[in-house]
Amino acid sequence: MSLSISFIIPGIFVSPNGIIMKVGSMGVSLLIWLVGGLLALCGALCFGELGALCPKSGGEFQYIKMTYGRMAAFANLWVLIIVSSMGPAVIALTFSNYFLSLFMDESHSHFEIATKAVASLAILIVVAICVYGTKAGVMVQNFFMFMKFLAIGLLVILGAIYMGKGKTENIKSGFEGTNKDYAGWSDAVLSSLWAYNGWTSINVIASEVKNPKKNLPLALITTGVLVTFSYMIINLSYHALLSPEQLKNSTSIAVLAGETFFADYGDEWVFFGRYFFAASVALSTFGALLSMILAFSRLPHVGTMEHMLPSVLGLVSRESKTPVTSLMFLGFTSMCCVWPGNITDLIIYVGFLSWIFWGMCFAAVIVLRIKRPEMERPFQVPLVIPVIAILTSLYLILGSIYAAPLKSGIWVLASLIAVPVYYGYVDKERSCDRWSSALTQRLLAYFDAGTAA
Repeated sequence: MSLSISFIIPGIFVSPNGIIMKVGSMGVSLLIWLVGGLLALCGALCFGELGALCPKSGGEFQYIKMTYGRMAAFANLWVLIIVSSMGPAVIALTFSNYFLSLFMDESHSHFEIATKAVASLAILIVVAICVYGTKAGVMVQNFFMFMKFLAIGLLVILGAIYMGKGKTENIKSGFEGTNKDYAGWSDAVLSSLWAYNGWTSINVIASEVKNPKKNLPLALITTGVLVTFSYMIINLSYHALLSPEQLKNSTSIAVLAGETFFADYGDEWVFFGRYFFAASVALSTFGALLSMILAFSRLPHVGTMEHMLPSVLGLVSRESKTPVTSLMFLGFTSMCCVWPGNITDLIIYVGFLSWIFWGMCFAAVIVLRIKRPEMERPFQVPLVIPVIAILTSLYLILGSIYAAPLKSGIWVLASLIAVPVYYGYVDKERSCDRWSSALTQRLLAYFDAGTAA
């Protein structure tokens, strides 16, 4: 569960900025967070049924393969590799924004280029830690986890004290300034769902829960309600301390919130607020980056085991037991996403691509009940849950296409490239290894590694 928490929490330090930019007002922003929590719960319940039904490593890749076949599974793997490059880029940029807040102001002329350089360096360092060994990665992750909860706890306390002093001008603004471009709200929902992203890892525990028919929905609903409530409280603190314009214009909103609260107590306390939140959020997001790269590096590894990707991506170090070439590949592609992208756009791209295949997973709940009614289902959701999840997927996908047809079209085209690649290079077993066999042999010797299969 700690891995899921690592994925969920960092989004709260960056997503509020993207949401307020799309909806314009505090009232709608809080509604978006509430809706995002309910939708994430629906998704988690669907993945809970699928995870208990198919307890194999690979999550959604396995669900899609079982339901729609090998080609659809490869298309999912193709998109997952794209998403797994953009996800770490978002976290690395978030880390960089807060880390650089320790040394320079966001208005500095070189802040943007410095942010991308530091983000790239952070990815390199994390990949090096992961290559050294999984145990080292977990130790660093656990070291930083405390800081994220400390930052969030203090943020909530400061917001409560601020409102307790009667400083509720920002809260009273309510729905003032609401953006009437409702199609753009789908991007706001995608930004909130980025912060709730841990629900997709429910398959890790779904097959291990005792008495899943009773305990799994209880655990999911309880967790979903607690996380949603927590996010609502944290965002209420943000909105109490900062105006909508401040939220729109800052990428380090926790730092700005700390400075705003301590402004009444003198320069020394403002200094404390700035440096405490900059340091604590930077540390926590670095730990989250480590968790994400550790998890996502397994995707190319799974692809090689299924003979869908060249075996060169599945080399595992005999000493550290880590997928070294997969880690290096992920580090390189993540850095490629850092330089041309920005946090808000990358979050929307990740959400758009992810919800295409998550929608297929939600539909798989219904399809498998029709195609494979004989399969044992330790846990089964009411039919209305996957229906809501499917309709949500359609809204988010079509809303993104309507709001940004060119960018969405490019990513759809990038996804469809998987079809000719599959039939040209993957359809025949191990044909995707033809061009890389010599490189694989050289790297096997260099890294003292073994293959995935």
